[in-house]
Formats: sequence, C-alpha cells, structure tokens
Amino acid sequence: MARTIKQIKKSMTDQFMADQVIRDRYGLTGRESFESAFSAVSVESIIFGIVAAAVYVLETMFEAFRTEIERKITSAVVASIPWYHKVCLEYQHGDSLILDESTYEYVYPAVDASKRKVKFASCRDRGGGIYILVAGEDAEGNPTALSNDVITAFREYVNRRKPAGVIAEVYSYDPDTVRIRMTVQYDPIVMNSDGSLISDPSVFPVEDAVNGYLSGIIYGGTFNKNRMIDAVQAAEGVKDLVLDEVLAKPVDAQSYAAVVGNNYKSVGGSFRSSDLKATISYVLEI
Repeated sequence: MARTIKQIKKSMTDQFMADQVIRDRYGLTGRESFESAFSAVSVESIIFGIVAAAVYVLETMFEAFRTEIERKITSAVVASIPWYHKVCLEYQHGDSLILDESTYEYVYPAVDASKRKVKFASCRDRGGGIYILVAGEDAEGNPTALSNDVITAFREYVNRRKPAGVIAEVYSYDPDTVRIRMTVQYDPIVMNSDGSLISDPSVFPVEDAVNGYLSGIIYGGTFNKNRMIDAVQAAEGVKDLVLDEVLAKPVDAQSYAAVVGNNYKSVGGSFRSSDLKATISYVLEI
C-alpha cells in the first residue's frame, strides 16, 4: 500500500534532522523536531512537501501497476505439471463447465466433492503434449481403473480445460501386479514357520511390509527393489532375506515379465502384490 504524503515527508525530515552536518549548519541541538525547528511556510518545509507529493504520485502509480500485474498473473492459466494434476482432481462427473469471462477458463459453477471420481492422477510432459494417467478409488482406498463412461467424460473435460494446441493423452488402468519371490530367515522366537506372529497368528509382518511398501509408492511412481527390501528387513521377526526374483504384469499383459535392474515403472500407475503366501519362503537359516 502506498504511503501518504505526510508519512513520506516525515521519513525525509527525520533523516534531515538526524544529520549532524545539518544540525551544525542550523545550530540545532538534536532534541528538536522538524516542526518545532521549521515553520510550515519555511522554504525547507515547502521543498520537502513538494518532493513528498511527487514521491507519493510515483508510489501510487507503481502500486496500481503492481496490482494490475498480480491480477493478470492470478487470472492466467499456467499449464504446468502441478496445474494439470490439480485440474484432474477437480473433475466432477456429470457437471457442466461454464466459461469464466474474467479469466477465459472453463470452471465449475459450484464445487461438489461427492462427484469427484478421480482420486489419483499422474501427469507427465511429453514435449508438446501431456500424458495423463488417472484412477478412482476402491473400498480399501486403493487405485482402480475408471469406468469407460467416466473416462470418456473426463477426456472431454481435459480437452476443454487444457490450453489450445496441447495434445493430451488420457488413460486409466488397474494397478500392475507384482509377483515377489523371496526367502526370509525368520526369528523362531517371535514368528511361526508360515510367517505369522506367535503372539498374533493373524498378522503376517513380511506380507504387510511388502503390501505397505507397494501402497506407499506415490501414484505414477516407481517400484524400487532396495526400498522394498528395507521395508521387509524392518518387519518384526525378520533376521535376513534373499530377494530371488521380481516379476511384473500390467493389467493388459498376457504374462509376467522379470524386472531387470533395480526399478520398475508401472503402466497402470500403481502396484499390487500377487499371492505372497505362495511366493515367500521362510527358513531358519540362509
């Protein structure tokens, strides 16, 4: 907010009165105020008043200019990856978009969270285009593919909201299935030979660790063998382990393929395990 003429003049006169050379020239002790030392019609007061008025005009102009620039920035569509992610999660199934004439952007007239079908989104820059992967949510809170009706409407929604000329590829798939074969050396003091806890046979720490790691991977993220091993080694009753093999299968694939290297990026955006009880072996010594 621009300062008043009075505030500007005071800031100048305060510095004027604080200058030792000025005080010596005018014979001031340093205890006087500008108003007590100079009358309102003195040359000094008039000059400071004129300069303060000029500064006020400049500050007012700069303030108006800054406000206009901020308004334009706020209303502009910045089609960044975070912007696309936000737009995806704002989709309301069945609601019509209206054109906001102040920003020339399509928006919903009212927010209705109950109609928001897209719960997970991953957006990637393809150089001139954008790749969008989205999913809904099942009863357990895990990603699940959107129905054909929803994804068809969502594609049209994206086309209306994205900047003109940008090619948007939109897909929705079920999670990739990961089959993990590992040998776990367990502590017989706390764990049964089937991987359950002695204190609570309904709990399987290794399986929980694997599933917890998979569900904790950010949507659109990457499976990492070392991080999964770290999660299992931290599980109760685990003394050591050997990761024998990791296989992965996207939902449309006919068969599993071995994960070569340390990382695997899912086609579907998320991961789920396959029959861990049959693929995890528990031994007393490795």
